[in-house]
Amino acid sequence: MQRRGFLNRLLLGATGGWLGCGAERRRADQRFGRRIVALAFDGMDPQVLADLMRRGRAPNFSELASRGMFSSMGTSHPPQTPVAFSNIISGCDGRVHHIFDFIHRAPAPDGPLAVRPYFSTSRTDISSQVRGLSLGKWRLPLSSGEAPRLLRRGPAYWQPLVRAGHRTGVYFLPSNYPPQSAAGPGELETTSGMGTPDVLGGLGQFTLLSPDAPFRGREVTGGKFVYANLWGDNHRVEVELEGPQNFLIDPQRVEGDVPRMKARFTLVRDPRRELVKLQAGDQQVLLKQGEWSRWISLEFPTGIPGSAALDALQATVSLPGMARFFVKSVHPKCEIYVSPINIDPLRPVNTISWPEELSRDLGRNQGRYATLGIPEDYNALQQGALTEDEFLAQSYLAHEERVDQYRQSLRHFDDGCLFYYFGTTDLVSHMFWRDRDPDHPGRRPAESEKYASVIDDLYAHMDELVGETMQQLRDEDTLIVMSDHGFTSFQRSVNLNRLLMEWGYLVLQRNVRPESLNYFLGVDWSRTRAYAMGLNSIYVNLRGREKHGNVAPGSAQFELLDAITTKLLDLRDEARGNAQPIVSVINVQREWPGVDIRVAPDLLIGYAHNYRIGWDAPLGGMAEEPFADNLKRWSGDHCVAPELVPGTLVASRPLETNSPRLIDIAPTLLAMCGVPVPDTMMGRPLVTSQS
Repeated sequence: MQRRGFLNRLLLGATGGWLGCGAERRRADQRFGRRIVALAFDGMDPQVLADLMRRGRAPNFSELASRGMFSSMGTSHPPQTPVAFSNIISGCDGRVHHIFDFIHRAPAPDGPLAVRPYFSTSRTDISSQVRGLSLGKWRLPLSSGEAPRLLRRGPAYWQPLVRAGHRTGVYFLPSNYPPQSAAGPGELETTSGMGTPDVLGGLGQFTLLSPDAPFRGREVTGGKFVYANLWGDNHRVEVELEGPQNFLIDPQRVEGDVPRMKARFTLVRDPRRELVKLQAGDQQVLLKQGEWSRWISLEFPTGIPGSAALDALQATVSLPGMARFFVKSVHPKCEIYVSPINIDPLRPVNTISWPEELSRDLGRNQGRYATLGIPEDYNALQQGALTEDEFLAQSYLAHEERVDQYRQSLRHFDDGCLFYYFGTTDLVSHMFWRDRDPDHPGRRPAESEKYASVIDDLYAHMDELVGETMQQLRDEDTLIVMSDHGFTSFQRSVNLNRLLMEWGYLVLQRNVRPESLNYFLGVDWSRTRAYAMGLNSIYVNLRGREKHGNVAPGSAQFELLDAITTKLLDLRDEARGNAQPIVSVINVQREWPGVDIRVAPDLLIGYAHNYRIGWDAPLGGMAEEPFADNLKRWSGDHCVAPELVPGTLVASRPLETNSPRLIDIAPTLLAMCGVPVPDTMMGRPLVTSQS
């Protein structure tokens, strides 16, 4: 691959493209102009957008549609972002890329768990990346260990583009960590998106420093409350942030758990003014109340003896990271929010871009930037570490950081296919949908009056970005704007494991309370025939596949699945006037013969409007009742039947509008670039003769 100074042009565009898989193969006879620019706004709902266009709040979308087209677009099954963007990338559905849910499970893991959940698109353990020789309890660092692994199968749409010699930019695309490269005479730059972990190897863990936190700290979903009191004569406190386990300590040579590495910094409060000084290493920052810091680099030392000498030999003796700090209050009590510890793009501990030096070049030219797959810290809002206004400020901060990168990219991108992904539309919709839904059980009138227009305002903000892009288009350029799915209200939860227990398919051990179940610890697997894990998935406890499987493959398996399907479709919510919570159930092996049953769920559930999986079930838990009102801030969702939440497609040129689907986008991009559509793709190019 020849780069021809590609890095120096700062091509940066997160991909949101939508690729398809198709049966008939067509060859493109023409190329559509010099640039194909694709913008993906995750979760942008076509009905909400159409309403804003009618009301004049999205004039640039209206102008774009008048030049070309506007349509809803068929999404993936299930309509989850990792699944949808795997469709987009590979041009295939789940039978090829094998991403079926946000959460997959290992059916026969080592250790005490009968089934173990994991994030579906990648395997990551940052803390175990280094291997070495043992010396006492220490492992002398000699080489890096197993790299993170992309679990999405199949090709990527940019591979034929690069082979054909096209310049291609793919930025912050979900289901692309670690980023997938391509070989050929073309130029490729790509940065990873959703699925990129924090330095702990998870999806992001915030810290709230507060004198109100328990002395030993309190862990919650997605974060931790840590005791830190600046009250006193010197108004000073030394803080330790816990990182991953020490990767240079041999776990077989210590008793108990391997200790965690810790990053240290100092906070000093001004005794009179609303001002805090933060010192981390040689960095010193003054922050006012209500102010966000820049990205602050942090160091997690291993403490191995002879660190200085080993460091001089370029051995890995510490783990770098970075975080943003926000001063919630200074007086009378000082509370400071610390973001999840992101991978530092200037010193990445894992590969987060292709070429690998791209992240460093971007960081040097435009400053450090959020690398966490989901930079909007919804967990902090859910857990009360950030208020609604603070969460919106943090989300817009992450969004504007990405917009600045996109602007720079677009200015320097003069030929080829540029794809850029923006995820804020999805996370803000999740968190503020109840404020626009008068029937939502979690709606609070005072809050709703204040936040009812938050989603509309964000769409209008995206409309301005579309307008900016249109101003930079040349006559021969094409702009495509899309979303992977739409949105609906999440009013009621359905606990599938509770239902499976009540129907006799999932059996607990004696004296185990259902509401205490977690990771299925306490399940009697000798009598359990089915279980739910993930957001839309049910699995059979299949003999030869599951660790304690007891259902015979073949007719017994399919009879069981048919029986469960009938019960799910007959299910009614009496508290909601006998509403039908589940409107479709897909038997995956029948729908997609030949699918890898070690990975794929046995059933995929399509919920109705206003319903979704309960909060307990995705990781092997169980609620007290099958149904419950959803009172959480996370109040909108899209993990329902796919026909209820189609995506959006708008383009500056006419495209085929007869039932377009996500899987049609890849053939369309290839056709627009004059590249033959591979036989592996199932979709069709949406290019019309009038285009």
